Amino acid sequence: MKLSVIITTYNRANSLEQLLNDLSMQLVILNTSEEKNIEVLIVDNNSNDNTKAVVYKFIEDNRLRIKYIHEEQQGISAARNKAIKQAMGSLLAFLHDDVSLDEDWLQEVYKIADSCMEHEIGIYGGRSIPLWEEDLPEWLDIQAPYGIVQEAFSGHSYGDEEKFYPFESEFGNAKFPCGVNFLVRREIFQNCGDFRTDLGANAAGAFGTHEDYEFFEYLTTIKVPMLYVPQCIVFHPTKPSLLTIQYVRQWYFKAGRALYWMAYTDRLKREPSEFIGIEEAELAWYPSFTKSFVGVVPAYLYLKVFYTLCLILYSLLLFDKKKVNYLSFELSKVFGAINAAELIAKKTRFKKFSFEDRIKKKTIDIDESVEDPTAEHDLEKTSLESD
Repeated sequence: MKLSVIITTYNRANSLEQLLNDLSMQLVILNTSEEKNIEVLIVDNNSNDNTKAVVYKFIEDNRLRIKYIHEEQQGISAARNKAIKQAMGSLLAFLHDDVSLDEDWLQEVYKIADSCMEHEIGIYGGRSIPLWEEDLPEWLDIQAPYGIVQEAFSGHSYGDEEKFYPFESEFGNAKFPCGVNFLVRREIFQNCGDFRTDLGANAAGAFGTHEDYEFFEYLTTIKVPMLYVPQCIVFHPTKPSLLTIQYVRQWYFKAGRALYWMAYTDRLKREPSEFIGIEEAELAWYPSFTKSFVGVVPAYLYLKVFYTLCLILYSLLLFDKKKVNYLSFELSKVFGAINAAELIAKKTRFKKFSFEDRIKKKTIDIDESVEDPTAEHDLEKTSLESD
């Protein structure tokens, strides 16, 4: 099996049906031998609409090789992780359930799957183009220098040339691929682990975002090459309900909260940056003593709030509405980081009892204190259950 297409879904039977239609139509372009090398895994994350019926209709009446998987644990990370364990392809392609495919998407992705083992590239980031369902409001700016980041509307379009991440373009800074449309070689998961389930949509802790960002940031640390592949295009619908200042502020709040949380819960146990969320050009405004904490929040975050409010006031005096909106989004991001700092303090304060930690505090060596192998096994089991 060369290619596994993974689609996680929750109560979007209609859009899922359209996506499966897109895949079915594009499968016709490939020859029969290539069809056998492609599978589609649908992970139903507790949908209560007719998702299951839609999937089984395609299983019975279509040339697509489809696996229907049910995942009880709510959240996109848990659903994707379950699919990863069952996927057989050398290359795994991840899609959101509400996208529509460019007419050449499957053909382009299959080309990559057919040759991916010949290269050292581990991740491929496809292009995602927002489909605006109505005209953009006047306040919404998507151009530099005060433009909203593309990912706020599930966009990821940075030109027509293949480039290695990270890179700068006239459309902004592309740091990592976007979770709407990306490809991963299967051995990456086998060697490096899965997506974190404390991040992502509907995740425990309600962080709601950045499960993909955290995974890509982690892979960058261990030097996994990532390539932007603009020929692999999907279109993502943007509902009118998302074209509000309130929604964008909420997205930035979630982003700031997730980034701060990630820094203090790093899977590689790295120490967090001294000034999380502070741009390098702004560091001169933050003396070293602001790293100290006021309660459970580092002082520099409060200073960032004050600094941003001053900029907003100045921009209001200049009647620069675009900059005011931009700064209000950045302010929401800081408030998200402050919220994460409070959550981390709460998590530390109410840390669950660990038998193994208690033994370490009493400076007792576990190996010497437990001679019976069976007893050692029971000890480890007790520790894991308590953690």
